[in-house]
Amino acid sequence: MTSSTATLAELGPDDDRFADWCEVWAASERADRPGEVPRPAAEHVALGRQLVEPGGSRDGTHRAALVGDDVVGALRLILPVKDNPTVAVVDLAVHPAHRRRGLGRVLHAEALRLAAAHGRTTLITEVDEPRADVPGRRFAELLGWTRDLEETRRDLVLPVDEARLAALEADARAHSAGYEVVTWRDRTPEEFLDDRALLEQRMSTDAPHGDLPVEEERWDGARIREYEAAHVARGRTVLSAGAVRDGRMVAFTDLQVPLARPQRADQGGTLVLREHRGHRLGALVKAAVLRELAGAFPEVRRISTYNAESNTPMVAVNEALGFVPAGRLSSWSLRLG
Repeated sequence: MTSSTATLAELGPDDDRFADWCEVWAASERADRPGEVPRPAAEHVALGRQLVEPGGSRDGTHRAALVGDDVVGALRLILPVKDNPTVAVVDLAVHPAHRRRGLGRVLHAEALRLAAAHGRTTLITEVDEPRADVPGRRFAELLGWTRDLEETRRDLVLPVDEARLAALEADARAHSAGYEVVTWRDRTPEEFLDDRALLEQRMSTDAPHGDLPVEEERWDGARIREYEAAHVARGRTVLSAGAVRDGRMVAFTDLQVPLARPQRADQGGTLVLREHRGHRLGALVKAAVLRELAGAFPEVRRISTYNAESNTPMVAVNEALGFVPAGRLSSWSLRLG
């Protein structure tokens, strides 16, 4: 497929040009957040391999926009398999040196074509917004996408203030009698695997999703193991903590540390089953994993987390720990047909 400016080529994670495809993402991230190290190419390669591996929870495909022999644009389409059969997730980037030349529209048209070919009628994407009026937001608005969810990014500079952390822990322990804290790295203990699957499934219904047109996800132990293996393959270690009562894990949190750039960690999911809320379990597990992080990875200098402002309990916990706003993340959808 060609336009006046570009040719589109299908490629996979082990193709020769995939390194250039990854560099488009890195250049885009450097332009939008110049003070941060972009995701290494190895993460894109590992995700790409997962998407083409048969039998997983997601399929996917990649396209490169070429001007001559140069890769100047990147498209990834992710297709859920276990649930949300009408949804396609779109990741799209144009190299900053080639923006405003119509390449984004070419890749966007290809995303719509591929989604329709796979029987998908709803497209979803995310836009990182470190500041107002970022190119991704303008692009989505111009092409008719609907902004369905806005989250605030908050960063915590480490080491965490000991007085803050100790106060949070003391308050959480005072409200959580009868609950035990367990911690692990990368692989959920077998005895809690089904509980972890339930927690992940509840994340898809209980965490704020705004008006995003998504359905409940289906999780089981096998999907948890796939999720865990994917993080390891992407060069991340995941520190986790859970709250247990009567032998069942009823709350959890994840903290992802990219080993190639450990200076900034990412807060993954945190959820407390609604039947067990009101006992400060979110604070309890977050404090536990921060203690684990300080001991195992003292080189981490910053943690980033994203929360909808409507998630007031989690926002309160994060602010009590010292997280401060550092931009936004918006989620958008587009209906086909």
